[in-house]
Amino acid sequence: MKTQVEIKTFTQIVHQYYLDKTFDKSDVEEWLNELNCEFVEITKHKVVFSYFDDWYPTRMTVYKSGRIKIETDLDEFS
Repeated sequence: MKTQVEIKTFTQIVHQYYLDKTFDKSDVEEWLNELNCEFVEITKHKVVFSYFDDWYPTRMTVYKSGRIKIETDLDEFS
């Protein structure tokens, strides 16, 4: 599993390709799957996906601005 910094950097690159119309939504999903991440949503402002950080479910939102939001208290995985 990659570190959160590596995942964030990778996701920012994938998001830029999406904005440039090099990737479509299915391409984004495929690339996130390469990191064992589950695609949730993409807009022109953010990418949202879930993954397991060690044993804990985690949802990460990577914003175009570079800000990230990490949620680890996810009841939906219980």
